[in-house]
Amino acid sequence: MKANFENIHHYYQSLELGRYIDDICIGGDVFTLAPADYIKILPGFIYIVLNGSVAISHKANELTVGNTIEYMPIGLMEEYCPLLNFEYKCMTPVTAVKIPCEAFTALFYQSPEHMSVLSKILVFMTIFSLELLAERKQLTSYQTIKPMLHRYLYRTRTFENEKEGLANFIIRRTKLSRTHVFRVLADLKEGGYITMEKGKLISIDKTLPEDY
Repeated sequence: MKANFENIHHYYQSLELGRYIDDICIGGDVFTLAPADYIKILPGFIYIVLNGSVAISHKANELTVGNTIEYMPIGLMEEYCPLLNFEYKCMTPVTAVKIPCEAFTALFYQSPEHMSVLSKILVFMTIFSLELLAERKQLTSYQTIKPMLHRYLYRTRTFENEKEGLANFIIRRTKLSRTHVFRVLADLKEGGYITMEKGKLISIDKTLPEDY
């Protein structure tokens, strides 16, 4: 099995870590947010997304560095390193739970089994980060865009309410120019490689070319 974003995500989901996360909801504050809302991080609290898609961006330059994965403890990085300054924007309707850091620590450090669950979540956060880094450090701009088409298609199938268009998805996650991204997508569409409607990628219709 190829180690791409989709396959890694499916493997992560197969671990069924949610049965441990249910313990958090008992003592936490469950809340919902609409698309385009931000999860406002308060010191001393951890936020765990139970369902929905959340984009992670640097406040300084608004560059999207990735998306949360299920059960990612938002706020934990900031708790350990206050120098970090991320924004968390909801791309779909989101349900999350907010708990004090003390309660989070007490829950996941109470037994080797719970500690193992937290370790797996943190390890997969690292794996996804490395996968995204490799995706965006290709030799050419087209080689950067190409795998993002597959990941965008997978995300829209996973989160049906995600409204972000393909071009914006690519631009927000790279430093590629808007003109260049639109030109590549238009050429792929004209060549019959992809189908797009209202700015969203509907399908990849044949094997994408190796070079552009």
